[in-house]
Amino acid sequence: MGHTHTRNILLGSVATILASAGTAHAGGTDAEVVVQNTFTLDYKVSTVDQVQIENSGSPTEFTVDRLIDLTVASSGTTDVAPGAQDQELVFSLTNDGNDTQAYALSVVNEGSDEYSATNVTLLYYIDDNDNVFEPDAGDGSAITYNGSETPDLAKDRRLWVIVQGDIPAGLDDEDEDILTLVADTLEPSTSGNAGDPVVADADSTNSITGAAENVLADGSGTSNEVANAGDHSASSTFVVASADIDAAKTVTIFAEDGTGCATIPGTPASGEQYAIPGACIEYLITINNTGGTDATDLTVNDILPEHLEFIAAATSGFTGGSFASPALPAVNTDCAGNSATDCEINFTGATLDNGTVGSPTTGVVTIRALIK
Repeated sequence: MGHTHTRNILLGSVATILASAGTAHAGGTDAEVVVQNTFTLDYKVSTVDQVQIENSGSPTEFTVDRLIDLTVASSGTTDVAPGAQDQELVFSLTNDGNDTQAYALSVVNEGSDEYSATNVTLLYYIDDNDNVFEPDAGDGSAITYNGSETPDLAKDRRLWVIVQGDIPAGLDDEDEDILTLVADTLEPSTSGNAGDPVVADADSTNSITGAAENVLADGSGTSNEVANAGDHSASSTFVVASADIDAAKTVTIFAEDGTGCATIPGTPASGEQYAIPGACIEYLITINNTGGTDATDLTVNDILPEHLEFIAAATSGFTGGSFASPALPAVNTDCAGNSATDCEINFTGATLDNGTVGSPTTGVVTIRALIK
């Protein structure tokens, strides 16, 4: 059968819609078919027709042997978010041989990546012979793999196999988990050796007539199996598409005499400015996204201390968001009021678009206050 693999085989459920990555090719004449042939020979001697020679009583014949061939193909990588559950990689398994077979399925978690999905599970759909992945439609509902064998699959038919897993939290943008699906050909349920691995018949016993013999003609998809061993494999990848956020807060003196404090952005006073009573200070909360995915539902919360008097707040660089919950304090609100949240600035519901390390997307929350 080929190499012995170390694999994890688990169970689960899935729903995805995807077009076929290719079309099954014909498996050819069915195994076990007996092909017979006769001939006739007519001739003359001195222009006289002679008795026809023919072999209709003992025709030549041969038995079509069993071609064992299969293809596992990946339908592409899947972008995932850190902490996402029930994420799916879609594979196709096609019987390219000329007889009905069953298959053992397994998953190899490759070691050359940055993380490993958890709760890895296997399911499949039986293609309705149009070679287009139509879950919960033409291809029916997902079937939980039993950890042993698939149902019998006729020649030229296809299964859609789902590798499902949960993505750990705290991962970085573009982190990868590479998973390989391996399928081993088994004897079908209709054989006397149902569920056994298919093996090639020894060349020394090869006979052109009689029972069909197994000929292993599969290729090799990954290093997890070899050609002509009755198995095939393909790899696919969960790729983390995440926001990569950093944030910092700074404070400067906008105007020592408080001029222009309510106008954002405005123009700061020139020259050396001092943090004296009556001076306008400016807080800047700067948020950068260098990840490949938008950061959504951002909330920035800041409660000004008692030594200040709130004047104004504004934002830039975000999509959406508001100061509505709660609303901004009234201008000149004394931050030493009766409540610890009298000077609460709460910016919620914002999105910060994706960026790159060299070109981050930046959002800024600006808060102005007077020193009492």
